[in-house]
Amino acid sequence: MFRSYPGYRNLFIATCFAGVGLSGCGPEQEPVLADESPVTGAQALTEGAPLTTHDASCLQLQDQNTWSTYASYMTPVGPALGLSSIVQDLNRAGPMLTSTTHPPAVGYKGGFRWNDGDMSTTDWIPQALTAGVSGSTNVAIVSWHYAPSTAPEKGVRISVADISDMSLSAVNYRHILLVRPTSSGNFTVVPEHGGGLAWFGNYLYMADTSDGMRVFDLTQIRQVDTSTTCDTAIGKVGSVWCAYGYKYVLPQVSAYVQPSTITSPCRTKFSFLGKDTRGTTDVVLSGEYCNNGDTPCPYDGSTPGLGGRLYRWPVDSTTYRLKTVSGVVKPERAYIMNEPNVQGVAPIMTTTSTTSYWLSSTRYSGALFKVSTSASRTAYLSGSGQWARMPEGMHATGSGTNLWTVTEGYNGSTNPATGGRVVFLAAQASLD
Repeated sequence: MFRSYPGYRNLFIATCFAGVGLSGCGPEQEPVLADESPVTGAQALTEGAPLTTHDASCLQLQDQNTWSTYASYMTPVGPALGLSSIVQDLNRAGPMLTSTTHPPAVGYKGGFRWNDGDMSTTDWIPQALTAGVSGSTNVAIVSWHYAPSTAPEKGVRISVADISDMSLSAVNYRHILLVRPTSSGNFTVVPEHGGGLAWFGNYLYMADTSDGMRVFDLTQIRQVDTSTTCDTAIGKVGSVWCAYGYKYVLPQVSAYVQPSTITSPCRTKFSFLGKDTRGTTDVVLSGEYCNNGDTPCPYDGSTPGLGGRLYRWPVDSTTYRLKTVSGVVKPERAYIMNEPNVQGVAPIMTTTSTTSYWLSSTRYSGALFKVSTSASRTAYLSGSGQWARMPEGMHATGSGTNLWTVTEGYNGSTNPATGGRVVFLAAQASLD
């Protein structure tokens, strides 16, 4: 989605820092450019060039360490529920895509669309996708950001979808509102874009565009009131708790933020996230959305839109929190992507190498880029019938079998075959 990030996060920031040839029948191949040296802002960049190693030693995140405080704030709201309780209470059905309703995509295997109301709403826009297992249920989680600029701000919601059996006629799902605890027995919305998700253990990481990552605990879901009183209210109202009519809320438990002393060009944006389980240490992937218009990036040099950076943040295998050393989190590696309008990232799970990735982009009305440090990109373009329009977040299954993608919708279309919002999977082997 075209992105402009207004300064609506003042409350969160104050809380965080107080006290501290685009056609053809096959994938387009770009010329091989083998520059592996670290890049600086003065250098021109080349679209489609290999990933370029980036020195990110200046960057760090600090854990806001509200894990126990925020959890205690939610205790008066009611008993904590796990994700397994939610998958037993899915109240919406998204029809499966068929041979005539699915979008074009190389390696397409299946998918679903949302119900009619969610296909056509202009209030909520799908953004990010992650997936995992809850008990015996395969689950996809999709974030939506609230689009209206008028009050009230409703922040971000997620859709929890049961994708265990894609041979059924529909996928069942439910929306849950994300909230941030503010005091004992109270909470508010999370006014973010929701552009990235990554699921590790019980924690759902979400991109906080300007500051870092927020973390939500999937074992701390709460049921709230759904009477008409709550349709226009958030937090405690009289003797009940409200979430703009949503039955469940998922609370934030902490956040990892860039200290205010880190400034551009070191300071980065967290536009999207991904999950990478290759290598000896699992990582959260984060990256920057850049274009050649309103959102240039510090390392664009003379070629605006290509300087988006991709970072690898190590995850502790025991706690599933980011690994801290001397109280801070440092990226283990970083790259310049050399690609425009990137909206999502996933590891190429058909290899154990941690130097190759899938990137989804809304350039060319939609594209999937296969990138690595050793070769120029391979591009699958929507204009050539090779990929869906306006792709956003992605998730690659650990087996290396499937690549899941969510789209945000194209020009208001409700037809999934021509740009309507969908969630679909493609065979990674067909794309390799």
